[in-house]
Amino acid sequence: MEVRKSLVVNSTPLETRIALLENGQLCELFLERTMNKSQVGDVYKGRVAKLLPGMQSAFVGIGGAKDGFLYLDDPVAQRLGADLSADEEGEEPVADDLPPPPPPLPPLKEGEETLVQVVKDPIGSKGPRLSRHLSFPGRFLVFMPGIDHIGISRKITDPVERERLRDLIRSHAQPGEGFIVRTAAIGEKDEDLVGDVAFLRQAWQEIQAKAETVPAPGLVWHDLHLLQKVLRDIFREEVSSFWVDDPEAYREVLSFVEKLHPDWANRVKHFTSDLPIFEAFGIEGEIESARQPKVFLKHGGSIVLNQTEALVSVDVNTGKFVGKKDLEETVYLTNLEAIPEIVRQLRLRNLGGIVVIDFIDMVDAAHRDEVLAKLQEELKRDRNHARAGGISEFGLVELTRKRTGPSLERQLTQPCPVCNGAGRTQSPETSLLKAYRELVRMGERLRGADVRLTLHPELAGALHQEAREGLMQLARLLGARVQWIERQDTPRQTVVLDVQLSGQNSATA
Repeated sequence: MEVRKSLVVNSTPLETRIALLENGQLCELFLERTMNKSQVGDVYKGRVAKLLPGMQSAFVGIGGAKDGFLYLDDPVAQRLGADLSADEEGEEPVADDLPPPPPPLPPLKEGEETLVQVVKDPIGSKGPRLSRHLSFPGRFLVFMPGIDHIGISRKITDPVERERLRDLIRSHAQPGEGFIVRTAAIGEKDEDLVGDVAFLRQAWQEIQAKAETVPAPGLVWHDLHLLQKVLRDIFREEVSSFWVDDPEAYREVLSFVEKLHPDWANRVKHFTSDLPIFEAFGIEGEIESARQPKVFLKHGGSIVLNQTEALVSVDVNTGKFVGKKDLEETVYLTNLEAIPEIVRQLRLRNLGGIVVIDFIDMVDAAHRDEVLAKLQEELKRDRNHARAGGISEFGLVELTRKRTGPSLERQLTQPCPVCNGAGRTQSPETSLLKAYRELVRMGERLRGADVRLTLHPELAGALHQEAREGLMQLARLLGARVQWIERQDTPRQTVVLDVQLSGQNSATA
């Protein structure tokens, strides 16, 4: 079945949210908040804070609240020559494209300065994951300084095209430069690919020059912001529409597309309805549902997802589905129906690492084989590299899915302060942004209105000043007066919004 893809952008001064829809259904969600931006891809001049010889690793200060964690041997980078998470397919090169191990890096000493790149954002109590092998994605290539190797994306299967791309990039690469050719390079003009080589080389030269002047610890190079990354990595031929609600973001997207793919410009659409864009596309409700552990299936079954520090568990249940034939058939059909939803939820919730799926026990070996084949087929939709093992005698399937930053739950919530972290509750930023979106929804009706925001003193103290100022600026633009009220009897993680419209009764949210 052909998959229709759409991108939907909700952009405000405080937050950018981008949804990827497949056949109208939310499958992936990308978030970027001004007060908590991702560091993945950023390059820092770090200072070694502590060596851990027994783990062949080190803690490196990069200027944040938590030191970054660095494997001295950097096993992932040594195997692939770079962290290839920059590739939009989440793919590894095929066997003949594996680069030789990069030259060994000099050993580090405590207090020494070193150039590092963030490959994983902080998660929970862990600081960011760092690498000394740097990689820089362009539109068509991933550049790996220090690696003499040209690799080709595994999804470029035409041998003639593979050879064309390999010969072209090899003829323009200089000694000490490595490149992985991305899937997006298929059929592109030679001059555009060579232009990507020159662009990435120039960027690396500028990074090196800046690193000479930046004191450690300090930021040397900031990766693209979220909207630019999505334009670079996800807006492809199969994306039929790109909806944007913010006028400035719309102009940015349209300008990018008109320069690089003018024939795609009619796919970029400015959303101008009074209804919030995520509500119009049914996305807001899907996000709220994705915070719940249980997901109901069409015919009455369900799946339950639970994220722990060690792994993600997925339990499949028949629920109200009683089938039409016998128990084995009911179990088999429930397991089959659950698979597309399991994969969608893993993508939507951005769950990675080890995943254990507890399918309902099946007696028929043919049914077990078909369920496993269906799972492997659905995993091909996933841009993140995922690999499933066989079904055990207990009906369990273990799979690994590449981590790409914090899960959706970790982004929207924080450990509950009341139960000492046994549960989770929405974060201060999530609470404030809900109030922000409600004010945006009311729009011009707020002119002359009195807005009261009541919150617990602990919540008020946890809010970033940037978030407060963003909400105040919005209120001023809408012509409303805002009053902050701190009260001990207010729920700790809730912003109570009370709006007194001019000449009307108050509205509370």
